[in-house]
Amino acid sequence: MNVLPILLAILVAIHSAAADDDCQDDVYQGCQDKLNAALGLSDPQPWHSPESFRYQIESQYENSPLDGTRKVCKAFREFKVCMGDQYQKCINPLHFVLSSVTPYSAFQFVSTFNTLQYTCGAGFQTMLRQYNCMKNAWNTANSQQLNACRTVFERRSNDIPESACSFASTYLDCWENHFRDVCGKGTEDAQFWACEYSRINVFTRFPQCSTKCVLPYYGGIIG
Repeated sequence: MNVLPILLAILVAIHSAAADDDCQDDVYQGCQDKLNAALGLSDPQPWHSPESFRYQIESQYENSPLDGTRKVCKAFREFKVCMGDQYQKCINPLHFVLSSVTPYSAFQFVSTFNTLQYTCGAGFQTMLRQYNCMKNAWNTANSQQLNACRTVFERRSNDIPESACSFASTYLDCWENHFRDVCGKGTEDAQFWACEYSRINVFTRFPQCSTKCVLPYYGGIIG
């Protein structure tokens, strides 16, 4: 097989993408620095270590679901204001790939921002209302299980992308069932939150997957 035409096509695509990358890196770095300062994050270029970045964000929920969520969301809102129209231009996987980050890491990094959109938006009231549930679900021992389920999905879907949607179903079930087992009856909205939080991670890289979340009730699910 002659791979030269394929390589040429890839190079042309990368060159075209680079020309269309309108992210102003100085603006982004300044806003990232402010976000880091607000949340006590140490890495000035966290896109190179996306799992560590994600862990430091989520540890805020573990330490204090109420104050931690408010702190994270305040910092995130200020970050978006700082970024302005640069947010969409900079916080996308292509920009980081063009900055020599692997696609795997680029999608991990961007997915953290996408989950912040949910946590600080549609999922915000659930985080606050289900304080005890969130505290128990995110504590160190339990969060290790959540991370394990997520890591399995990310690695397997990266290795076998054609099966990503199948892996996604297992991943979403893992998170939702974890919240159900830890939090118990009366926390159905928290279980939905967990499913949706993990679904956003899936959708960031695999938007073709039709996985969806429905509000559970004991004895079945309701749409």
